[in-house]
Amino acid sequence: MPTDRPSPDDGFHAVPIHSGSEQHIHIHGNTDHQRELILRNSQTSPCCNRDLRNQPQANAVLAAALIFLTGGIHIAWSIGFDSLFAELQATKHVRICWFIAAIFGALFGGLFSRVFPYKVLMEFCSFLTLTGGIVMAVNRMDLDALLAGRYLNGFANGLAIAPTLAMAGEISVFYKRGTITSATEQWATTIGIFVQIVCSASWDMQDDFTVEQFTGVVSAVLGTIALLLAFMLSVESPVDLLEQGDEPGAIEALSRLQRPKAVTSETYDQVRDHRTYLEHHSSIGWRKAMPALIRLSVLRTLYATSLSMVVVYTLAWTSVAVYGDSSGPLVLFGILRLTGTFSSAFALDSLGRKIPLLLGLVIAGGLSFGLASRFAGSGLLGFSDYRMALWLLIIFQLFAGIAFAPSSAFLSEAFPRRFKRQCIAIAYIVEMIVQLSVCQVELSYDSSIVAVYFFALGGLLLAGFLFSVWYMPETKDTTLLQAQFKFQEFVIPPA
Repeated sequence: MPTDRPSPDDGFHAVPIHSGSEQHIHIHGNTDHQRELILRNSQTSPCCNRDLRNQPQANAVLAAALIFLTGGIHIAWSIGFDSLFAELQATKHVRICWFIAAIFGALFGGLFSRVFPYKVLMEFCSFLTLTGGIVMAVNRMDLDALLAGRYLNGFANGLAIAPTLAMAGEISVFYKRGTITSATEQWATTIGIFVQIVCSASWDMQDDFTVEQFTGVVSAVLGTIALLLAFMLSVESPVDLLEQGDEPGAIEALSRLQRPKAVTSETYDQVRDHRTYLEHHSSIGWRKAMPALIRLSVLRTLYATSLSMVVVYTLAWTSVAVYGDSSGPLVLFGILRLTGTFSSAFALDSLGRKIPLLLGLVIAGGLSFGLASRFAGSGLLGFSDYRMALWLLIIFQLFAGIAFAPSSAFLSEAFPRRFKRQCIAIAYIVEMIVQLSVCQVELSYDSSIVAVYFFALGGLLLAGFLFSVWYMPETKDTTLLQAQFKFQEFVIPPA
């Protein structure tokens, strides 16, 4: 096997790993110096060289990203971006069934996903996505077909979330982990939401081909592509392979996660790094997972409330009051959410995780209070109140996107390895339960409901800001082991 070192321009260098009683000291001492050497070399090398070298790491989870994209389409449909057909005929069960299926999928993914190879799981999830899309596409105005298709897609998304985020954190180099994990889940989901917003806002309701059928076609196409990508590009986690005693398999997986594919001296350094990671986590119990689980469950709860049925209801109400039947405000709403998520996801390895999180939370909280104040009181709302509320809500989505893009990176690196998939699944299930709960709200053109919701949301976001200042660590440029040291206590340890 070739063992030539790659060029320094590739930004990939050896990281010696100590063992035994020196491990903890090494993590907080020498590793910092060696990590700085890697960062210095990676930052001085051309960006395109570094990205090309690490591209296989993103490719390995690309199938899951396409599945999450279809999930974003269904989430948007569930919270109100649907067609006239759905508005007139869909029962509450049809509207919330995707969240129910995602909960059950996450339970299975968290508890049993390690029984199966990641490649097999992604092929199965892709097949479910493809099948659900076909069922929706070939049946026009059929609520039973819509129900079946949404159940299949929700289960596929829930099943994929825990193994994918766990996998993405383990296959990514530490200086690209934030971008890869956030782009895989948050950006892909937001693209799906945007696609559904545009379709629901611009679709001709007189067309024989319904927007639900189009959703099915998109899901079927993306499911097919995801199936091919899962078959060709999926790589098993080298950490999983090492845990199974398959060191040659781990070396082969690491060689496939860099370009050009080769077994180098650095590959063996990574193997030793992963082995140290496994040894450290072999005896960690649930107590060390609880601080991170509470933090991330709170964050995903706030994420769910920032884009829910009440938010979409308020958008539709104020948009019609100000601009009539124009779809412009709805599309702009989606564009700004997508812009916030995109800009934050691709800044997580330069600005870090905490700056976008804090910036987004504090500004979104203030905007939420401003919006709620327009609906407070018993008087009739004027045109200026509707217009101000609409623009505050649209701008709110930009900063909500910025705030919650880091949540994927945190999920991938916060938990001890033994419980990582279960904890990711729990945080995701909490998010789905919040969406289900909001969908139970009986909506009418009552300003008090909107005022109470956004006052509560603003308070939660600002409380989340203060909570994050004190209790959310910065994990930029850390190894997984170092990130978990930062999350294992409720109080952030000093730098």
